[in-house]
Amino acid sequence: MFDTLYLHIGWSKTGTSAVQFQLDLQKETLKQQGILYSTLLQMNDQAHHHFALAFAPIHGYPAKYKIPEVLDLLEQELLANQCHSALVSSELSPFYFNNPRFQEWVKKFKKVVVIGTVRRQSDLLLSLFNQLVKDPQVRYQGRFFQMALNNFPRLNYFQQLNRWASKVGKDNIWLVNYDDGVVETFLALFDLQLKSTNDNVVVNKSLPTSALMLMQERTKGVTDIPQYTRIRDALIVEINDYPESKKPTRLLLSKGELQALNAHFTGPNRRCAKEFMGQDELFEQKPCRDILCF
Repeated sequence: MFDTLYLHIGWSKTGTSAVQFQLDLQKETLKQQGILYSTLLQMNDQAHHHFALAFAPIHGYPAKYKIPEVLDLLEQELLANQCHSALVSSELSPFYFNNPRFQEWVKKFKKVVVIGTVRRQSDLLLSLFNQLVKDPQVRYQGRFFQMALNNFPRLNYFQQLNRWASKVGKDNIWLVNYDDGVVETFLALFDLQLKSTNDNVVVNKSLPTSALMLMQERTKGVTDIPQYTRIRDALIVEINDYPESKKPTRLLLSKGELQALNAHFTGPNRRCAKEFMGQDELFEQKPCRDILCF
């Protein structure tokens, strides 16, 4: 019998990559606490996507392992490292309890703790839109609200977390708010502090929000990944070189649209705060502003 299985399930665009980088950086310290941060299940970065994808493959990201293999790998790594608990982190995590084999395997742990990192939905969606537009593998050409509507169901945090609570118990749902400094707050759950490094490990060129409409216009019909990347990188340089006097004037999202988007999730967010955090609000109130592009 093991002690605790910690499942960090995301969400995407809530600082998960930075959290995972720190957890991997401090995996020896976690090991001293008896908590395994697996190296065998990491995929290209420090996230345990191999574990998640075994249960729910995603188009473009085929699963490397089958479900019995990832469960055996994690268990053997626990034993080899003499750890009593495991921390699995992947923002691609499906609802693992839908799988009968997982349901049986997880009985080897005394308890399961589900950790959700959450962010105000309008901010998360804008960040996701930026990521999809700039990613040469995706090359998203759709409109913001088309993407937003496709993601609405999974951004009802209360609905999603309530499913987990029915399996692990309400007290074993931990929420970390992006607004509060997600990395530091997450690390504090395991008595860790932010560890600095001089290594420039994570490189993710930032595409200014003001360049999103130009990016979609200049890459329309472009399917060649290197060409798409060159256009993006050149646009980043171009926008950053614009003089202060040149201001974006085209409306991407209005203040009213963002307010309406946040209002849609007000009820579920408050239920999240009450049920899982014992507080009135999940996020601090902040004014919305028009999002303009060149």
